[in-house]
Amino acid sequence: QKQNQGKLSQRASFIMASSAQNDGNDAVTGLSIGFVGFGTIASSIATGFMEQKNIKIGSIAISQRSEEKSSLFKEKYPNLTTVYTENQDIVDNSDIVFLCVLPQYVSEALQSLTFDDDRHTLVSLVATANLETLYQDSGLKSDKVSKMICLPVVAQLQGVCLHCPEQESGSVLTSLFEELGGCVQAKNEELLEAMMLATCTAGPIYGIMRRNRDWLVEKGLDATSANYLITKQYLGAIQHADTLASNPKGLDDLVEEQTPGGLNEQALKNLDKLGGLDAFDKIMDATLGRIQGKSDGSLQNKGT
Repeated sequence: QKQNQGKLSQRASFIMASSAQNDGNDAVTGLSIGFVGFGTIASSIATGFMEQKNIKIGSIAISQRSEEKSSLFKEKYPNLTTVYTENQDIVDNSDIVFLCVLPQYVSEALQSLTFDDDRHTLVSLVATANLETLYQDSGLKSDKVSKMICLPVVAQLQGVCLHCPEQESGSVLTSLFEELGGCVQAKNEELLEAMMLATCTAGPIYGIMRRNRDWLVEKGLDATSANYLITKQYLGAIQHADTLASNPKGLDDLVEEQTPGGLNEQALKNLDKLGGLDAFDKIMDATLGRIQGKSDGSLQNKGT
């Protein structure tokens, strides 16, 4: 559920227009946004910006890399999109610049660019790049630099953006991120790193779903029906949980509402007895260690 809806700053209010249609047919006066690097996450964010209808987008400047994604995006939104081969051209034609390069190229990319403190806002999508490095390499003031983490589902306006450091409710950036599905802000990088674990749960969930599907196939159900059944069952569970997303005890309620002595309650107890829930804690601790640079994130032995 979107937070702080309607609490927009003066600048954000200026760019908001409920009738704005970002369909690529009519350029409108609005935000100029650029992407240095244009992989899966960048193209998903850009698509979300174009698909939302509440904030006017004046132009999107994107990197030719990756060429396939930039070409497809340009084809879909031709009148508001310009593809550049030089990163400085992206910066020169943008007010908000999203940094979307591989971690090993962050310093090199930023140090090669010239930013204007009076104009530019930099948002890094590189999880492992710390804010201090971003300040130093970009030359921008600290209040002009932030980090954001999200998943590709923001293209469908159904994601949650993790943002650090905190900004005033209704700022231009938080308003943009709310349009992508929602925004949760972290007061510091340590908290952001912990919050990032929520974006790392998709892999384990997909793995469990696959095992559920394969188990059904072993029992005789055809693979297409098994895949459909498992996917829809998980979707239904997530949609049910989403109705309680703003309730801090929502997940507790979902567990407690299971029929006493029923199949769901028993399945959860069996999972706990086998160490399944504790295993997730260990997985999250290990992943956080990798994010923080304390380890490679691997668990050396089962259960350790």
